[in-house]
Amino acid sequence: MKTATPDVSRASGRGASIEVSHLSVSYAGADATAAGTLAVDDISFTVGPGEIVVVVGPSGCGKSTLLKAVAGLLTPSRGAVRVGGADASREPRIGFVFQSDALLPWRTAVQNVELAVRLAGENASVARERARRLMTDLGLGDSCDKFPAQLSGGMRKRVSLARALAYEPAVFLMDEPFAALDAHTRIHVGNFFLRILESYQQSVIFVTHDIDEAVALGDRILVMSRRPGRLLGSFDVPLPRPRDYYASRFSDGFRETQKKVWELLG
Repeated sequence: MKTATPDVSRASGRGASIEVSHLSVSYAGADATAAGTLAVDDISFTVGPGEIVVVVGPSGCGKSTLLKAVAGLLTPSRGAVRVGGADASREPRIGFVFQSDALLPWRTAVQNVELAVRLAGENASVARERARRLMTDLGLGDSCDKFPAQLSGGMRKRVSLARALAYEPAVFLMDEPFAALDAHTRIHVGNFFLRILESYQQSVIFVTHDIDEAVALGDRILVMSRRPGRLLGSFDVPLPRPRDYYASRFSDGFRETQKKVWELLG
């Protein structure tokens, strides 16, 4: 499927490195006497500047917990996470895109994006200019003044990405952002994400259940075990960039990589 290419001529520089070292995360029990739950156990990996790393694994294996720890939203029980050489909890420039678009329904699309710029400390004029530029970059220039309820699911997802880009993050963390989209919209939005991420060159950790999606998007795929989540293996994706979210599935190396991931997941 051919998808329009967004204007990303004003792309920013390369993203920051991410280093996860012997990371373990436990959730406390219901009370002082109850045993806690070990969600992630002794995981180590790195993400290079501008690299897209996709994490796959069974439901409940700790993929979302891993993302929250990288974002500094959860304190590790053991180990450490560093973004651009600094402790993750001290890195303010982390963009998080959730499965739900989480847009504020009483704000227009562009106002949702402007809010992210204002929260980053910029004034109203800068926020207005940056938000409208990003909306145009993502093919939404004609929808700036529409409210979320007036937008399709794919359009809301692109507004969500614009909002994450708005405060110029060093890295992107993406938690199954396409899961709620139908197959046609998923291909369309997937290609927009690829063009934007490849052009802006931020470092990305992307979580998905879909192995085909993992191969289509990633430079590298990490496979996690059942809970407690441990790292079972890592696979480089032998597909060149720029890459098409759908057409790449017919490229040499796609099925071979998919088969390796599937076999490791069992």
